[in-house]
Amino acid sequence: MKVAIITITKNSEDLAGEIQANLIKDPTIFGVDIFNKNVKKTLESVFGAYDCIIGIMAAGIMVRNICDLARNKLEDPAVLIMDDAGKHVISLLSGHLGGANEIAKKIAEITGADPVITTATDIHGKLGIDSLAKKYYLDIENPEKIKAINTVLVNDELPELFVPSEFDFILNDPVVKASYNGFRSNNNDFKCLLSDVKLILKPKRFAVGIGARKDISRENVEKAIEKAMDILKLQVQRIDIISTGEMKINESGIIEAASNFHIPLEIIPLDKLKKFDYTGYSKSSFVREKFGISGVCEPSALIAAGKNSKLVFKKTAFNGVTVAIAVSSN
Repeated sequence: MKVAIITITKNSEDLAGEIQANLIKDPTIFGVDIFNKNVKKTLESVFGAYDCIIGIMAAGIMVRNICDLARNKLEDPAVLIMDDAGKHVISLLSGHLGGANEIAKKIAEITGADPVITTATDIHGKLGIDSLAKKYYLDIENPEKIKAINTVLVNDELPELFVPSEFDFILNDPVVKASYNGFRSNNNDFKCLLSDVKLILKPKRFAVGIGARKDISRENVEKAIEKAMDILKLQVQRIDIISTGEMKINESGIIEAASNFHIPLEIIPLDKLKKFDYTGYSKSSFVREKFGISGVCEPSALIAAGKNSKLVFKKTAFNGVTVAIAVSSN
């Protein structure tokens, strides 16, 4: 997620600096830029270029300036508002699919502010179907059905959720249990049903890229993957593929970890890694000198996830292992 912070006052600039310094340490955050310029013009330039916009200003200023920019919940970035005393942080737009609700909670942890979440499903302890899709990296094929499902959730009705056998772990999620009648799908469909409403879910390809020092142990690789998934608040079972570069083809620790997790291992050919465009991604001078490429885990994850995939977890080191995670576009 790429974040833009817009400030107006000196206090808001100081608060933005604190938020930036903490967010850039987060493996799920890929950049944080601070703007202290004309709000209207800044919003026009960042609205389609950033995944999240945080305005440290009065809510009215933000509301008036995004009215002509907001399109729909599938495309709009997360938009948050915060007062410049750092007392409250409000999820204003795209709370579910855009991730504004979760970012509000992160900002609250950093600053000590009170997070203000107004989406009905969340405040009633339910997991909206769009939130479920966001959390587990699922694509909603017919998003026009979202409203119907979420409306009954807040009225304490339980839609039926059918998941393929490999996604059984979702049914053990306490909030999912409180929100849906869950079943294993007999025909491998992934869907949510409510009387005449049928919402179709499609899992995105979820790929974990691995880099590692020579002769890394299986235990180190497994722990690194588990730690990365813990940060994403996901189970290891959500992983579709583990990938690494051809230079690691004989690393028993990586091979055994994938086998132990019962997850396919894809070896990315060296020539594909050499052709990869590393612009905007992590680069290692050591890897460049040794193998003639700029990185291993990030390009491996992106190539394995497929064309137009994107990183959701940037290169992060865990005791001799580097992990990056990418998902397909749909």
